Amino acid sequence: MARTRGRAAAAALVAGTLTAASCGHHVRTTPPIRVGAPHIAASTLTLAPAEADGLTRFDSWPKACELLTADDLKAVLPQVTKVEQTPREQQIRVTNLGAGAGDDDRDAPGTACETRFWVAGDEKKPRSQPDLVRVEDVAVGDTDTVKDNYDTLAQGRPRVPGGLGARECVLASTDYYCRMPHIAFSVGTGPTLFIDRFTGQPKRTDAHAYWVHTVLPELVRSVSAKLPAT
Repeated sequence: MARTRGRAAAAALVAGTLTAASCGHHVRTTPPIRVGAPHIAASTLTLAPAEADGLTRFDSWPKACELLTADDLKAVLPQVTKVEQTPREQQIRVTNLGAGAGDDDRDAPGTACETRFWVAGDEKKPRSQPDLVRVEDVAVGDTDTVKDNYDTLAQGRPRVPGGLGARECVLASTDYYCRMPHIAFSVGTGPTLFIDRFTGQPKRTDAHAYWVHTVLPELVRSVSAKLPAT
């Protein structure tokens, strides 16, 4: 029997983009920041089974601040000296409730996380600004629902080679959208960066571009390693 795909976009996100840290031009006050290897979890999370709408219960979705912890961040950026994590609630619009049922906006507590951090003691200096990593659960459920939601966000963009430990990932501006079989997630950042330079950064590449294209992927790998591959 052919499988229908009536659950497309079952959990379209309607929450606005989380506020990013911002900063203007500044004079470097820290050394070039080293980049280390990501922490690879020894075991993966167990995800709850999907319900009739193709999604797991929102209160059972992974807590986003646990997908990328302060220790995970410090593994990639050993010079981090202060971390502040703020869990956020998302509103998920469920659109496949049947004929005449309409859409239903549901709360998904703790499924987004803003991690702000300072490096090399910058938090003690006047006018310093934290940098930002943002992690969000996009969809958790059966494989078709997760892929449909991922495809909506990926919008046909080319895949990141190797997948960063996930089944597939794409880069959209400053956000990586990725999926495993039963969960899609994002790891992103803001439009600016307070860090001036990274060790190994090419001279003709600015720090923000290096952060997005070289450092963030290591954080994506850390998140992917916590999620089941089947």
